Amino acid sequence: MKRIKLGEGFLILLFWTLIWWFIAEAANNFIVPTPIETGKVLVGLLLMKETYVIILSSLSRVLISLVVGIILGIIFGILAGVNAFVYKLLVPLLNFITATPVVSFIIILFMYIKNDALVPVICGILLCFPIIYNNVLHGYMMVSDELVSMSRVYQVPLLRKIMKLYIPSTLPYLFAGTLTSIGICWKATIAAELIGIIKDSIGLQLYNGKVFLEYDHVFAWTILIVICSVLVQKFARYVIGKINIYERYKVI
Repeated sequence: MKRIKLGEGFLILLFWTLIWWFIAEAANNFIVPTPIETGKVLVGLLLMKETYVIILSSLSRVLISLVVGIILGIIFGILAGVNAFVYKLLVPLLNFITATPVVSFIIILFMYIKNDALVPVICGILLCFPIIYNNVLHGYMMVSDELVSMSRVYQVPLLRKIMKLYIPSTLPYLFAGTLTSIGICWKATIAAELIGIIKDSIGLQLYNGKVFLEYDHVFAWTILIVICSVLVQKFARYVIGKINIYERYKVI
């Protein structure tokens, strides 16, 4: 994938900002705030300490759901690859999770969980888990049968097989799934916060903006969500690039 240069990025941003401006002018500025109006609100939010408390609160939920979802996805992905019965057992659950709308999950969770603050976390885990599970399972299954047979013939120790066969095959898929899950977790967490009107959350700020007809605040908080999601993804890419474990364990 080609990287966007700084100049190109500026022109692309300018293009879409102009499109936004034209839409705002064609519609009612009250309904669709202009980039300048939204920018003023955004700057005001960035100057408030409460904004960072709210962002950190939502970010903590996203990170918890992401970490737990990744751990569960790795564990059950490996188990499903090793044991066919576990794979068959999880098929209905995975189909149910992937087919059920996010809103249904959120409403059901709020119906049965007393601690509302846990719902966004659980919702994020439920959406992150299938992505990591499928990627880890696919990476595990991509290990060459010839290499597995050869490792048996030469009686390669289990730990060495894991380090030299399964980790190099699985990690690229795990990393790709992690980057995908970051955006999904943000969407699920914010949606659950909004529906549950969770205290000190970005979702609550979006809800208040809608209720009080402060559409410029809705747009400003949406921009903050995008910025936070992009920053987390860039940090994850940086860490993955530094780790680069699978390059060190390529061959038996």
